[in-house]
Amino acid sequence: MSMKHFGIASCVLLLLTACGTTSNAPEPNSLPVVAQKAATSVRWSSSIGGSTDYRFRPAIGRDTIAVAGAPNQLALLDKASGQARWTVTLDRPIAGGVGLDDKLVVVGTLKGEVIAFSHTGQQLWTARATSEVIAPPAVGNGLVLVRSVDGRISAFSTEDGALKWFYQRQQPGLLLRNFAAPLISDGVAYVGLPAGRMVALNMADGRVRWDAPIALPRGVSELERVTDIVATPVVANGNVCAVAFQGRVACVDAQSGTLLWTREASSWSGLTMDEQGVYLTDDKGAVVALDRTTGRNLWRQDKLAFRALSAPAITGPYLLVADFEGYLHWLNREDGAFVAQRPTDGARVVVPPQPLADDLVLVQTAKGGLYAYGVK
Repeated sequence: MSMKHFGIASCVLLLLTACGTTSNAPEPNSLPVVAQKAATSVRWSSSIGGSTDYRFRPAIGRDTIAVAGAPNQLALLDKASGQARWTVTLDRPIAGGVGLDDKLVVVGTLKGEVIAFSHTGQQLWTARATSEVIAPPAVGNGLVLVRSVDGRISAFSTEDGALKWFYQRQQPGLLLRNFAAPLISDGVAYVGLPAGRMVALNMADGRVRWDAPIALPRGVSELERVTDIVATPVVANGNVCAVAFQGRVACVDAQSGTLLWTREASSWSGLTMDEQGVYLTDDKGAVVALDRTTGRNLWRQDKLAFRALSAPAITGPYLLVADFEGYLHWLNREDGAFVAQRPTDGARVVVPPQPLADDLVLVQTAKGGLYAYGVK
């Protein structure tokens, strides 16, 4: 893969307007040699579609997994075995990945279409967003939330696709393409926005519960002032945390939006957290652990620098990150030390690995490879 796909601010994540050259992008670190201290195994593997630059994140249900593959493949898999319950070939390309609840499978397209299928593979309804959909829909509370490129969040009824409400605010002149879905939790949608803002929206009516500044734009040029949240926030134990590109990582109170702590950081990959820590991948390829209650630095693992890492995922006592060559790296959550490493199909893993169980995660590569990995 060429360096244009994983440099730093100059073109990472495809700025919507003019990008400069990336010929001076740093060379990625060599693959570290890792002593296999944890036992990893592929529980099952599958594939869907072909190569893509879009971020097709699998959607995990109670006993099913919805997956999208380039250019127009959609499938519902059995969670335990990876076997396809059904596969559909759409008559238009998918761009926005896939959303899932116990009744619907939903995808978005470059034409702004939102298409809902039943769990038997029957197309139920089609709705239309105001512009192209490149983020996966989020489904919950009887609504499908769709983020379109013009910055609008549209809420469609799960029953018939009728528009129930929308949210939109003015966007800065220069921003990053945002592949992040809203996060739905306890009747609230948490949405990361350009210019370092995060909002909490009431799912019933779209009302803004709070609007919090995660990061503030800085610098002289428009490029330097790009401070967008381009990864889905995470919520746990009454806190919501998010990280901005060229900005900060911060945690706020989920009820009030009160800022609990902030720390300088820059990430386009995203973060995860548990009861002790907040774990993020920064824009230079370091994996960083921070104390969840204070933001204090716990450890930093930088041996994967500039390998275009995914956001981390928690699996058992470990963190799992993936890189631009499709390698998976398991790290000890206590100190960031490497405990295992495995290849996939050689294609970049852009979206975070998705937890299937305490010790099992699902990885989807840019070639459409699907791997359920267990670790002990």
